[in-house]
Amino acid sequence: MDNKKVCVWLEPDLYEYLDEARGEELKIPQFIRLILKQKMKSAVKKRKPRALMNGSDPFTSSAITSDMIPNDLKEYADLIIEWWAVRHRNKATCSTSVSERIFKKLLSFTPQTRKIALEKAIAGGWKDIYDIKQPYKPEEPQNNHPAQRIFTAERGFE
Repeated sequence: MDNKKVCVWLEPDLYEYLDEARGEELKIPQFIRLILKQKMKSAVKKRKPRALMNGSDPFTSSAITSDMIPNDLKEYADLIIEWWAVRHRNKATCSTSVSERIFKKLLSFTPQTRKIALEKAIAGGWKDIYDIKQPYKPEEPQNNHPAQRIFTAERGFE
């Protein structure tokens, strides 16, 4: 990679700011390069979403908007948007038909389990939403067997 030499004319106040902010270990040209590289990295992160072409699917993107979520699920919009990005990152199929299936599945859950299911899907990096099953704890059976009686010195077998 060939480096290009650039001459920059600075006003005195800009020069003083650079001189104070750079620290002792960096020279002013090194500090300017550092600032430019940081700016470049932040510009890459803030990439603009691509405009949709005619007939393209809006759900193929990793970033969906709350306008795309049905009104019945608006209160969970933040969780759905966050989970959709996780789903996209894990290379799951992201399309309108898949989103409709997922929204239909979420609407079949009880309101209490929707939030829990979404939070677990985000934390676990799941590609799909799963219904949260309530733990099954059977009743303890009563023991009426004669061997289960308790013997005490005062009353004998109870």
